[in-house]
Amino acid sequence: MFKSTVPHIKEFLTKHHELYSGPCKAEYWEENLCYALNKAGFGSDWKPDLNHKSGVDQTTNDGTRISNKGGSIKLDYIDISGSRLTKHKTLEDKLDFLSQKKEDYILCLATKKDEWNKGIKRYYFIVIDSNKLNYQEQEWNKTESGWNCLSEVFSAKIQRSMSDQLWTKFKLGHCEEIYEITIG
Repeated sequence: MFKSTVPHIKEFLTKHHELYSGPCKAEYWEENLCYALNKAGFGSDWKPDLNHKSGVDQTTNDGTRISNKGGSIKLDYIDISGSRLTKHKTLEDKLDFLSQKKEDYILCLATKKDEWNKGIKRYYFIVIDSNKLNYQEQEWNKTESGWNCLSEVFSAKIQRSMSDQLWTKFKLGHCEEIYEITIG
């Protein structure tokens, strides 16, 4: 679905690395994807207002809601951070909030730490169908540091020491699309 954006993502990342040595993250990734979506004909409502909010970061012309994420690839999964859930007091409240899908797809720009440590500027553009992240349907276990769950598609934890932040390890074999982009 998003393959046509890849050349434009690479073009923008190449420009990013003419200025910066570090990976493209957060608002810079949002702007990069906006540029790529517009160039590929999807359109985007993203604005450069430095409003890196949770949920939907941008919407395409046909109404597809996108959440932008960075990520780290380890073994056969991508590790992404999610919402901080402290305002939701109980686990049930947290899961109710997570079940209210705001986005249709999560578009990740991930890296592998060992490649960057070797000076290889390689990104992985990964598309995840947010419906596969059915947190509320999982069996959650209380731990010393919060809660965790394990499913066939992902594992997740809510980390109390980090404002009840949600961390998800999504198995690469269940991603909709994965594209490798090497710069330089």
